[in-house]
Amino acid sequence: MSEELSRTAKEVNTIVKDTKVQVKGGFGELRLDFILSKLNKDYIIIKDIIIPGSNKTTQIDSIVISIYGIFVIECKNFSGYIYGNDKDKVWTQIVGKTKNTFYNPVRQNYAHIKAIENVIGDKYNIYSIIVFSDKATLKNVTINGNNVIVRNENEILSTISEYKTITIDKEEIKIIRDKIFDCMKTTNQNTREHVRNLRNITEENKCPRCQIGHLIKRKGQYGEFWGCSQYPKCKYTRK
Repeated sequence: MSEELSRTAKEVNTIVKDTKVQVKGGFGELRLDFILSKLNKDYIIIKDIIIPGSNKTTQIDSIVISIYGIFVIECKNFSGYIYGNDKDKVWTQIVGKTKNTFYNPVRQNYAHIKAIENVIGDKYNIYSIIVFSDKATLKNVTINGNNVIVRNENEILSTISEYKTITIDKEEIKIIRDKIFDCMKTTNQNTREHVRNLRNITEENKCPRCQIGHLIKRKGQYGEFWGCSQYPKCKYTRK
């Protein structure tokens, strides 16, 4: 019984940790929503959407559609020093004496953009914007792509406003918006369902927690389970 209670306690701790991460990320998205709400009526904002990806659903924090182009935004509510290159597989966060790695957000948002292009086509100017909290310092972040921008929250409005060349006419803006809305209608917009879909992956796919390792089949005291190849750095498991 004590072993079972211990296992239950570990599962509860894991759920609590995951919940804290989701809540923390949610605060960042709320701040981003408030910032984007200051854009004028020339910009259409679609936030927190789920659409089909290459082999699973993909969740996008915000899309801003305008006559000046389309901005696909990935929000990272991180603090500390941030290091990374757009070609790297992982980036680094340093908070005090603690060093963490996380999946390259440029790669992550690239997958979001490809999913959007599958819905609206690939003839439009689409810009990838990675937004970090103002508590983060972009210490050494190198970006070589022309349409990729990494900024802190307080720079987002000015960054979007820099684009003043009209590339999409107003009527086409409505068509793009409607295509995205139609796609959303055919895809479950429940975030929990999206997370469940991410967990429902095979061993070729990335670990849904660290986005670095791959799930491999292991044997434990209670039978077979899927575990991250990055263990013990990442302790994600599922039945």
